[in-house]
Amino acid sequence: MEIAKEFLHIVLTEAGKMWWFTLIGVTVAALIKTYQLDKNVRKYVGRFGVLSILVATAIGAFSPLCSCGILPIIIPMALSGVPLPPLMALLTTSPVMDPSSFFLTMGGVGEELAWWKFGGAIFLGLSSGFVTLFLVRTGYFSGNIVRMKPVHTDEGELASAYEIGCANNLILKTMTVKPRESKLLFFIDRFLDVGLFVGMWVAIAIVLEAVIQLFVPINWVTWLVGKEGMTSVVAAALVALPLPAHQVPVVPILAGLQAKGISVGADIAFLMAGPVTSIPAIGALSAIFLPRVVVSFIITGLAGSIILGALRMGFG
Repeated sequence: MEIAKEFLHIVLTEAGKMWWFTLIGVTVAALIKTYQLDKNVRKYVGRFGVLSILVATAIGAFSPLCSCGILPIIIPMALSGVPLPPLMALLTTSPVMDPSSFFLTMGGVGEELAWWKFGGAIFLGLSSGFVTLFLVRTGYFSGNIVRMKPVHTDEGELASAYEIGCANNLILKTMTVKPRESKLLFFIDRFLDVGLFVGMWVAIAIVLEAVIQLFVPINWVTWLVGKEGMTSVVAAALVALPLPAHQVPVVPILAGLQAKGISVGADIAFLMAGPVTSIPAIGALSAIFLPRVVVSFIITGLAGSIILGALRMGFG
């Protein structure tokens, strides 16, 4: 009974702390979708040469596109010949940062880590883009590096990402968006869509946080990420690497680890490496690109997360 009371106390405390941050994030994401600001990604990415990496990184950081949501945009871009460097920058940035996750991070683990996460997303996106550009220029990514086969409509146009995915044994989430005469009604629809998705993951993650605080022995966390120095940072990134957690649920999970004593530096490494290198994201990426692209993506994301951890440890 005491454990049940403590479990409920943790859940209600975290829910009370995070609900309005969740509300703000969902509202911003719904506004972006209402005015279709995320639909202009393909228009701008790849049009400005090397500067496209900067554009792609900015779009990834400010758009409400997670690792799953970015795939329907990436697939037609890859098949239509958009250069790989901005695509990799977009693929790296989107899983770790969007408006809702920024506010959730601020509410769940503090303002300082939220800004570290924002800066870290920019750093990872630029790193991935420019490392890929270097590998393209050295010839490592020469030739066709897209594994997927294109699918065309009867008119000769590239088919939708959903149809291309199905033809290549990759199932993508899709939904029919009904046009509305009133932008207010459209906003309400998008608010409910985003709110249900984010709310579900926040609820699951808060329960996971309570489980970590109550049932994970502190010596486990100390052994994994509680030590001082680079060992802690590297361990945190490696532990986060296979987690099937995108940018929303990873926040309360980190809050649970903070309560157990995760060290400064290890916290940001965990926060960044989890979403960018999660197994579901890597699985989908493997269906689109050849293995050498996927390996480069993993190494860049992991190394970048460790570097961020070292920087935070140095400043902390």
